[in-house]
Amino acid sequence: MRNATLAAFESWPAAPLLVWVVIILGVALRLLAPLRGHNYDVDSYRIVADIVAAGGNVYNGTTRYNYGPVWFHILHGLDLLPWFGDGNALRWKVATFLTVVDVGLFVFLLRRYSLAVAALFFLNPISIIITGYHSQFDNLAVLLGLLAAASYGDARGRGVRALALVGLGLSLSVKHILFMFPFWLAFKERGWRAKSAVILIPYLVFVGGFLFYLPGIEGIAKNVFGYRSFDNAPLWSIFLPDAVLSVVPKFMLFAGALFVLGFYWRKKSALESLHFYLIALVVFSSALANQYLAICTPSIAVLWNWGYAVYTVAATAFLVVEKSGLHLFIDWNAGLGNYKPLIFLLAVGLFISAGGQGIITQAFTRVSRVVRRLGERIRTQVKPRG
Repeated sequence: MRNATLAAFESWPAAPLLVWVVIILGVALRLLAPLRGHNYDVDSYRIVADIVAAGGNVYNGTTRYNYGPVWFHILHGLDLLPWFGDGNALRWKVATFLTVVDVGLFVFLLRRYSLAVAALFFLNPISIIITGYHSQFDNLAVLLGLLAAASYGDARGRGVRALALVGLGLSLSVKHILFMFPFWLAFKERGWRAKSAVILIPYLVFVGGFLFYLPGIEGIAKNVFGYRSFDNAPLWSIFLPDAVLSVVPKFMLFAGALFVLGFYWRKKSALESLHFYLIALVVFSSALANQYLAICTPSIAVLWNWGYAVYTVAATAFLVVEKSGLHLFIDWNAGLGNYKPLIFLLAVGLFISAGGQGIITQAFTRVSRVVRRLGERIRTQVKPRG
């Protein structure tokens, strides 16, 4: 259900001039961010692009690549493009390419929802910092996923749906952040044949992308399928004791939560489900790093509420000063534990989006009625003396 705050913003007219102002401002801010420098991931891109240029197998050549093959081909293509400037031109090319992807997300949200929603995403400082400075490419996987989910939900024939599922597989091949989403779609289908197709097609596209690189099977197994990032599990660490987390694998908690939520939200449309999935993915993640904070920015723009607003402010402040972020103003290495308050705020926003605020209001109203009736009974039973 759309909330009243967002409904008020959606009256913002999508005048062409205003659209261009948002685009120009958002693009400019993203392309200014590389002036601050770059981080570990951009150095990894240079290594990967050099391996491809030399005709090597990336999965054999480095441990610093943990994704499907699509991105290293994009890196190689960007590296071949002419560029004016310093010797580290690849960082500018990547930031420019990912900015174009963000423009694609902006156009999708503009056409599907409103200028207010699109602007809430495109001018979100989290997205700007991750695209321009950090230059992680989750946004490309998200864009392909949104297009696939929208096509799947709108499709009337099996052929179009099959193409949408191929698009979902392509998203997985870019970066497998939607690894549980085929199950979310399968929960919506009737009959095991349809459910099986929804699950199998995306995964077959994803796995099929590695066939040409099987000489690097050991690296694929270890660095792609076996990669677990920081394993810090912020939300789980807030609510579960270390004794539990030391016994139960955090990734199982993560995957299990997504599986249950997919079944719980099975009646939502495919596109709305993906928005909830992207937010839940970050909230319940077993491993979190700076770039993951931006994965949900298109979806929190669609489902905007005060919880997401506070999350945006807090995460922006974090990325501005954190050592792996813009490291401005103070020399502070924030550390992995400091994701906890950010993820808690995002969880509050998700709770509100899922109708939690209404549940709390109803519960409070019922408790108030009980207390009021109890007070009335006490007053009628206690007679004044004299």
